[in-house]
Amino acid sequence: MNTVRRLIFTTMVTHVGFVTLAFSALFFFIDFVEELQDLGHRGYSVMNAIWTCIFLQGAHFYDLFPIALLIGGILALARMAQTSEFTILRTGGLGPGRALSLLGVLGILAALLMVVVGNWYVPWSEQQLALHRAKFSSRQGLNLGHGGTWLR
Repeated sequence: MNTVRRLIFTTMVTHVGFVTLAFSALFFFIDFVEELQDLGHRGYSVMNAIWTCIFLQGAHFYDLFPIALLIGGILALARMAQTSEFTILRTGGLGPGRALSLLGVLGILAALLMVVVGNWYVPWSEQQLALHRAKFSSRQGLNLGHGGTWLR
């Protein structure tokens, strides 16, 4: 069962990672094109636009990861069914309950990742984005709270 677990985990993680990377690249490009309109204002450069887009990726990841998890999971399981890997696993003794428990473990790990990203990384990246944008803003002051709460 260790080999089966490794096969399912690597297939799922690979496909979910690829879909997440594709969505992140798409949103990075859209954000970058949007940031290009501010080029040249108050010393705003291409590198500053790239940093702005990097800071925006945390919130995009938090929004897109459940969709990427669904699409990547469907792709992974469809590929396993297409190449008869899943049929061979079922014939070899993998029951439906065991297959669901393996996928459930991945779901719990994904939920933990979302908790970590949503509670720690996204508030930090939003604060860094606010500080970064304040450098090039016409407003004089920036007031950031000391709390780590982030609501979506």
